[in-house]
Amino acid sequence: MRSVAEYLTKASEFENLAAAATVDVLRKRYDDIAACYRLLAKEREWLIGTGAIEGEPLTNNRGRLQHEGKASQSGS
Repeated sequence: MRSVAEYLTKASEFENLAAAATVDVLRKRYDDIAACYRLLAKEREWLIGTGAIEGEPLTNNRGRLQHEGKASQSGS
């Protein structure tokens, strides 16, 4: 995976699997995997924001970066 959006998509897929799971252990495992993908997305977004790596940061609909729960101005 190369983008924040891809990580978030995978997280959503595992959240849906967790919601549909009928076995508690499996539900917990899917929730844990979803949380891991969200953590990866957050870390990648932070690395992009610091300039450590190149990539497309996740932006909200106002063109602002979503980072660590705070919005900051993007490069425009």
